[in-house]
Amino acid sequence: MRLWKVTGALVCGLGFPGLAVYWAMAPSSQTYGKIVTHGPRDERLVALTFDDGPNDPWTLKIADVLDSYGVKGTFFVTGQSTDAHPEIVRELVARGDLVGNHSYHHHKRDAIFELHYQELDRAERSIAAAAGVCPAFYRIPNGFHTPWQLHAVSSQHMETIGWDVNPNDWKRHNAASLARSVVKSAKAGSIIVLHDGEDTRAVTDRSTTLAALPAIIQGLQDKGFRLVRVDELLQKPAYLTSCSGLQDTSA
Repeated sequence: MRLWKVTGALVCGLGFPGLAVYWAMAPSSQTYGKIVTHGPRDERLVALTFDDGPNDPWTLKIADVLDSYGVKGTFFVTGQSTDAHPEIVRELVARGDLVGNHSYHHHKRDAIFELHYQELDRAERSIAAAAGVCPAFYRIPNGFHTPWQLHAVSSQHMETIGWDVNPNDWKRHNAASLARSVVKSAKAGSIIVLHDGEDTRAVTDRSTTLAALPAIIQGLQDKGFRLVRVDELLQKPAYLTSCSGLQDTSA
């Protein structure tokens, strides 16, 4: 949030052109390239997605709740946290949950200053080393994006995934209110963003999200929605066939 404020202050000082550049970086903007924010609106499908893991113990606790309802989620993991807890990412894949790429460090500034955006490939390598898969879906940290960042994603034949339901669960403390917000906002094709971690912090309490999850799942199902992974929602491959196209970021 701090970088948003600093960047906003800088570009707003440049007048309308600067303001236009600033808002083109906003999560839902398509100005710099394609960002998928929802699936087909004519099917009663929604996807639950979780950002910023793996985070011990919350990621697998969330996966346990999903399993208890016969639901699979999509977990956008950071490379740094994957290196710290490869066993969690490996377990998610083994359970049948979908793992996506959420950058290596989860820094907005990398989208600005890394013109070749090595964050993408570095995280991809971490996930491949942990679980033997190369995600085909990427989620931008905080939705803040640049043209060269989105180009890096598309050049790897990956899809950039946003959201259309964001209840800001990371700052909520009332599980019932959180669940009501998600259920009320969801529409056919919705991609719902929740959090099992926080950036790449080693330990973050996600008890509110965990406590809200049963009511979220039940509420969505009561509205006639079927909860699916992002790949099923979009009818796209879950993982790349190989990691051979990645840049060498070992130097």
